[in-house]
Amino acid sequence: MINDFEQEMEVKELELKAEIKKTGGKCSKILLILAISTYAIGYGIIFIVKFINYISKKYYHNNFSITFSDDVRSFLVGYLPCVLGDILAIIVAILITKIKLKEDLFTKNKASKSFILLGAVSCIGTGMISSIIYSIYYTILKTKGIIIPQPNFSFPNEKLYLILFLLYVCLVGPILEEIIFRGFILKSMRKYGNLTAIILSSILFSMFHLNLVQFINPILVGILLAFIAIESDSIFPSIIAHMFNNTITFILSAITLLKIPGVQMAFSFLYVIVGITALALFIIKYGKDFMKIIKEDTTILEIHEKIRASFSGGWSIAYIVFYIVFIIGTMLAINVMKVLNN
Repeated sequence: MINDFEQEMEVKELELKAEIKKTGGKCSKILLILAISTYAIGYGIIFIVKFINYISKKYYHNNFSITFSDDVRSFLVGYLPCVLGDILAIIVAILITKIKLKEDLFTKNKASKSFILLGAVSCIGTGMISSIIYSIYYTILKTKGIIIPQPNFSFPNEKLYLILFLLYVCLVGPILEEIIFRGFILKSMRKYGNLTAIILSSILFSMFHLNLVQFINPILVGILLAFIAIESDSIFPSIIAHMFNNTITFILSAITLLKIPGVQMAFSFLYVIVGITALALFIIKYGKDFMKIIKEDTTILEIHEKIRASFSGGWSIAYIVFYIVFIIGTMLAINVMKVLNN
């Protein structure tokens, strides 16, 4: 009887691992397609422009040449490809997960307004914790002479592209990213347990950003946004929280650019107080709800075994390799250039 039970459990374990491996692979497939298509579109635009300029000069012998300002270039090879890549990833996700946008993701919100508001403002406190952690490993690497590549967060100078950049950062980006991460990925993995789904979606959200500056923050904010999405049974609230987080960050960056010490100091002080207070209140008020949500059945597989299984498929391994190669490649490029310039 004992042997039969053990054999039955082994079969169930293998079946569950295979299922999680397949689902995790689908999630990684979505993100790998997103990453590759984003860069393919960006470099494709550059290639087309250079090709047109080459043909014009070689065969038509004229001075016609397509040139862009930095703002136009940032739009065409920066956030426009990001939007198109996200849309392509969503189309792929719909096809391979069979999850429906309206019926499964944009459902009626079940959470209170106070929960959503406090959760959104708590993103500030979460971001502050992330900044402290980042400062620690940045300092450690810097003492060893290693530079972490900094993403270009500079604002466009031209009014039109500043508006487009604002719309991308504060509106379009959060909507598309929430559909992908707290939508398709979180929803796909929840059948294996909420904590497993939260951890996996948050790790993938961090990897999606493809830089070490935004490594910790997406994990912590991802956990918070996942909790908001699960508790409300809809991605509407997590979209609101994500939009709020990005908008506040945008405003803080804009105030920093103004270089008015008094205004910057006042806003920074308010930012810290509000962020810490909101996060503390959110934990006190909804901490027990979070603990209830993350309880899951570990009879067959422990949580770490589920996470390992979700990253064991071919698509998952391919995405991990892509991420590591990209991160190491960009770090090597920056640090080699530093050595050559010295």
